[in-house]
Amino acid sequence: MTFGTGADLLVRLKIVDRITREGVRHIATSERYEKHWPFGPGKEHPYGEAAGALLMATGPFLDFFRDVYNHLDENGDLLAPDAS
Repeated sequence: MTFGTGADLLVRLKIVDRITREGVRHIATSERYEKHWPFGPGKEHPYGEAAGALLMATGPFLDFFRDVYNHLDENGDLLAPDAS
């Protein structure tokens, strides 16, 4: 998937209320999420490329947004799961 198709899928699956491809790209390059973003050089999942667009595997992309996005403390570390 691309940043644009990923943004569309996140909204369609109601993982986020709204996001644009620019928003996904911002998250992918932000210092806050740097150590958790699963794609890129030296990461578990490399980017693919087609027609000049970066491609990402769907599963790891969705896992990141379900499990990491908005689940970090001020130091960029994952918060403990809610025990309730």
